[in-house]
Parts: sequence; C-alpha cells; structure tokens
Amino acid sequence: MTTQVAVVGAGYAGLAAASRLARRTHGRDVRIQLINAGPDFVERIRLHQVAAGTGTARHPLRELLSGTDVSVRVGTVEAIDLAAGTLRMSDGGPVGYDTLVYALGSHTRTDVVPGVAEHAYTLDGPVADRLAARLRELDGRTGTVVVCGGGLTGIEAATEIAEAYPQLAVTLVTRGRLAHDVSARAERYIRRSLDTLGVRVREDTAVAAVEPGAVTLGDGGTLPADVAVWCGSFVASRIAADAGLGTTELGRITVDSTLRAPGHPEVYAIGDAAAITMPWGVPRMSCQAGLPTGLYVGDAVAAQLSGRTPRPYQFRFWDLCISLGRRRGIMQAVRPSDRSTELLFSGRSGAALKDMICRSALWGASRGNASARMLYPFAHAARTPAAALADAAELCA
Repeated sequence: MTTQVAVVGAGYAGLAAASRLARRTHGRDVRIQLINAGPDFVERIRLHQVAAGTGTARHPLRELLSGTDVSVRVGTVEAIDLAAGTLRMSDGGPVGYDTLVYALGSHTRTDVVPGVAEHAYTLDGPVADRLAARLRELDGRTGTVVVCGGGLTGIEAATEIAEAYPQLAVTLVTRGRLAHDVSARAERYIRRSLDTLGVRVREDTAVAAVEPGAVTLGDGGTLPADVAVWCGSFVASRIAADAGLGTTELGRITVDSTLRAPGHPEVYAIGDAAAITMPWGVPRMSCQAGLPTGLYVGDAVAAQLSGRTPRPYQFRFWDLCISLGRRRGIMQAVRPSDRSTELLFSGRSGAALKDMICRSALWGASRGNASARMLYPFAHAARTPAAALADAAELCA
C-alpha cells in the first residue's frame, strides 16, 4: 500500500524535507507531495536584496525537484483535520496523508503597532516585491525611507537600500540598542558601515504608529516616510493551533526529541514552525536553525517507514552572518547557544562568506543528498570513521 506523505510549506525546511525523503525512499511505495502557496522556492535570506533591486530570490520548485519523486502542488492549506488525516485546501480537496510534515514557517508580525499592516512594507515574499516596485518609483528622486527594527533584518534592509539608492535619506529606528545580539567588535563594524552609507540611527526609540507618509514615535515626534519598512518579530501560522496541536504563544508547534507533535506521531514540525528544546534553549527562527530540521525529518520519516527509530535531533548554532550591502558583511562565530564570540570576518570577506552560505543553503535544501549531520557536523557527537566515510560516499553519489 502506498504511503502518502504531505509536506506543507516549501521554505528551506520544507524543501529540504521533501528532497531528502525522496532520495532516501527512492524506489519504494511512497508518494511525497510538497504543497506550497506559490510555485517558487523563495530564498528568504535574500529578500532584502529583492527589495533593493540588487538580487533575486525565486526558483521554480518543479525545476529544483526535477528528476525526484516529489510532486509539487500549488495551493493554500486552510485547515488540518487531525482525526481524518486530511488537509483542507483553498482550491478544493481534501488532501489525505499518512504522514504530515508541517513546515509553514513564519511571517513578520504586523499587528503590534497601529498602521503597520496598512502602511508599512515587510520583507515577506510578495510584499518585498511590492517594496522593490515602490523604491523604483523613487529612483533618481529625493525621498525618505524609515526602517523600523534594529535587529539583523532591519540592519540588512537599511544598508541594502541605502547602498542601492544613495539619494534616499534612510533612517533606522530601534526601540532598544542597535545589533544587541552581536559582539562588541561586530557592533562597531556595523555602526561604521551604517555611517559610511549615510544611514541615520535612532536607538531607544519606540514606534507608536505608521501613517501615510510618516512614522509616529513613542515620544510624540514624527519622521517623514515616503517608505516605511517594518522589520519586527516573527510569528508562525495559526493553522497548527486551530487544528488542536500544542503550540507556543508564537504559534510554533511543541515537539519531542524526534520533532513529532506529542499525541500525534504522524505529524512532524520543522523550521520556524517548530519549537525545539535543546539543552541550552529553543533555537530562534532562522534559516540556519530551520534547514537542518528538514534534512533530519527526511531521514527520520524514512527510518520510521523502515521500522527503525530515528536518533534524537541535535543542533547548535555556529555562526551569524549579516550582509551590509553588496560590498560589506560580517560572519561571526557563535557559541552553541547562539551567544556571540569575538571571532569575526568582516568587509569583503564577510560579504563573500555570507553569499557562500546563502548559496550553500539553497544547494542543501534542494539537492537532498546531504544529511543534517553532514551539513552541520559540529552539532552532533563525534562519528566513527566508518560513519564519516558512509556520509562522504552518500554526498558524492
């Protein structure tokens, strides 16, 4: 009997899970369906480039998965019926599954400040395309851009836009300290880069509202804004919570050590949609934390279908990459818990390393011939020589 596996969401984690599972189950009676709202895989970590018109991020899923056993269905999942094992689709359905891999990811939260949803742009998929179109309208003219959020997304957006559109006055507003998660050395380099690009920084400044043509600050002041870019926190889809799965306040599914939803062993959660507890805490929403969950679950589902018990999932952070336009960047080594160290590559070498990691993420997610242990060897216990040779042979196959 054919086993039906539905992978919902084709971000880094979902694409990696589908491609890895297809490789591990090739020739077996397993049907893998990858369901995504659009026809493309979107490199989310390049969307600041899309917004500024300095790069592309879309790759047709059917081209990436050509020659695999994965079928792609373009459609939106509206609800999950856990009891029936079905997905309700916006364009009809239902779609049945024996195993569900939930990878719906996250999106920028826009309900925390009045006017954000109506008047600000985010770096979420199609919205980034609309932001790019708006910035092109201002090309060759003077204007003002206010980027709200002093975390990594906000810094990348502000520097990319300032470099691509030097005639625009770019202001970066953050309610706390700029780049508070990086080392002192990295922070100094970020500040110098922002200054070189002419970005004005307003720290310890809350945003009270976003209005047409202006951003209202918590102290009652206003900043003119031909374009407001909101780079706030992320939140996961409500579909999991509405289905009755256990979730955190951010909508992430709580999972066990093999990334299954407690009480529902047929449901795996990966990427930003999963709240995974490591000995040092829960990994933040990011490509670096999400991609290996997809590779792991591809192996875990294959093991489960063969009657084997997958080993517990393990992960540690090992770097933090930030692009500061096309000519500057940072790659900073971090401790397993994501705490910064002073080991740092910056400038053109940092930019080159960031771009290499972006390319590696696309390759790792789409090829399916690398396990999580191979791409992230420092996240796992030491392997035997035989295991290392087996991994190398698989990679070259």
